[in-house]
Amino acid sequence: MDENALNRSYKQAVVGAIDFWNNQSVGSYDANYTYVSNASEAQILIQFVNKITYCDGYDNSTVGCAPVLEKDDVALAQTVRVEDRYAMESTQDIIIHELGHTRGLVHEDSNEVPVMNETIGTLLIPETNLENRSYGWQTTDFRVYFDTAGTVSSVEEDTYRQEIREGWQYWTKDTDHLEKDVSFRFVDSREEANIVVKMRDHEGVRWEYWVFNTDSDDSFEVYQNATLYVGERNPEYIDYNTATALGYLLLNAENETELPEPFDGDDELGDTDRWTD
Repeated sequence: MDENALNRSYKQAVVGAIDFWNNQSVGSYDANYTYVSNASEAQILIQFVNKITYCDGYDNSTVGCAPVLEKDDVALAQTVRVEDRYAMESTQDIIIHELGHTRGLVHEDSNEVPVMNETIGTLLIPETNLENRSYGWQTTDFRVYFDTAGTVSSVEEDTYRQEIREGWQYWTKDTDHLEKDVSFRFVDSREEANIVVKMRDHEGVRWEYWVFNTDSDDSFEVYQNATLYVGERNPEYIDYNTATALGYLLLNAENETELPEPFDGDDELGDTDRWTD
């Protein structure tokens, strides 16, 4: 087993897969598997990888890859690759399937040996649900698109952008409220952005967001992107309003009491002197 497996031990899954085949008599030849702790002693090396990018018959749903070995093949430095993003039970099922190839079995043998079916059910590694996260994003690099269509003139736009930059500095420096260091940069295309700022005719700021389910349960785990709708047309207040909205999204806060000063409701909305300068 490759010792570079990501942050968890796969030995139990590998040994479980070995035990499975050592108690089977199917295959194009008899084979016995023994787990060794030294890679230099191994005839088959199991590598755990982030993504399999090529395999015979590869497609985007491929989760493992192994050579189909025959009796007369020399089992020397043969490599089995397994994606590392699945729950341990699913990982063991993948290893069992791939080791089946190393004893000569192919997908067409699945009628006799069900574990060789071309498709198998898998569960992703369970991840913390969004409501239990103190930081709900997979990224710290925020690409911001300022959508000014029909609302802000090109002359005004520079002023608004500058105010937004000044306000959002609160979250990028001199604060210990975030567990990660984040950055913001304006981009010229909405498609590039994971945060969009758009002017609307209402008071204050509102926002909507889109979320990902990154594991196999029914709950969401992370934010994908967000749009901030700003109604305050005074550029002196846009920094405060949008920085407040960012606080909710970055801290995954449910209400203002979970935000730091001056966004926690104790200060008059728009009183920016004490924090932007």
